[in-house]
Amino acid sequence: MKYKALIILVFALVASFSSCNENEKPVDLEAPVIGALTAGQSIQPSPGMLVGPLEESVMVNFKVTDSSGIKEILLDIHGGFDGHSHGRLSNSFERLNIRQIFSSTASNPNLRIPKGSPEVIIDAHRISWTGSNAAVVGNLLAGPYHITISATDLEGNQSGFADGSNYHTTFYIQRPYAPLLQLVRAENGGLVASAGQNLKIEGSVLVTNDPISTPLKFIWVRLSNQDNLDEKISESTFGEAMVGESSWRNLKGEPLFATDKFDLGSLLAKNSIQIPTGQSKLTLIIWAEDTAGNVTREAIPIHVN
Repeated sequence: MKYKALIILVFALVASFSSCNENEKPVDLEAPVIGALTAGQSIQPSPGMLVGPLEESVMVNFKVTDSSGIKEILLDIHGGFDGHSHGRLSNSFERLNIRQIFSSTASNPNLRIPKGSPEVIIDAHRISWTGSNAAVVGNLLAGPYHITISATDLEGNQSGFADGSNYHTTFYIQRPYAPLLQLVRAENGGLVASAGQNLKIEGSVLVTNDPISTPLKFIWVRLSNQDNLDEKISESTFGEAMVGESSWRNLKGEPLFATDKFDLGSLLAKNSIQIPTGQSKLTLIIWAEDTAGNVTREAIPIHVN
């Protein structure tokens, strides 16, 4: 009798344990998902985006979702000029340096989000460099900027770089006092070249008439079949030419004497870059610096005949 009672008790305990497990909420181990506002769109600023010289701000647009609810979102924007070094920067210009945390307890109402919401939409969040809400005190340094968006949910799961769940890319802010690139382009805004022939371009890099413009210091041209936005020479680079000495990178060419206007055609005449065969998608990347450290950088598509 006691034996049967013991068996019944064991089964009752097992049944109770199983019932508890079935009623327990599954543990969330997934990081928040960072994406565009709608399908078919891109998170803004998008990879390689150019913010024009007359623009006074950049719009940040994205969405974060998580079934457990979102605790906070970090927005980080900083200069991508030289691999995060802070040397050789003119005191006349200032880099954009943004670190904002969106949360339900944020003191800034513009950064406040609903507590534990499974979806947070950040739409038309403006980062300005002029006006009363300017993020810089002086003149903004033109050039490449890194943006990182990360998020944490109520369970403590956080997006990261290792699994690619953070949003991280580079965009470029142009300013009217930075070097100006003038090129003769095809109707589609790109260039036309023939496979097996040397690349030829018509155009110049010049100093604008803005009162705080400074002389040209370094010009770098390279041909690639992909733009990784990292300024690193790789197997995808088919040729490069440079003149002057960079303030931001360990790069140096022949002395740059024409510091007001430089002819790009003459650079490629002395340092020929051949258009490779078997490549249907090529990009010409031009990086130009002035003595104050401002950078103008454009990636121009090439149609290969």
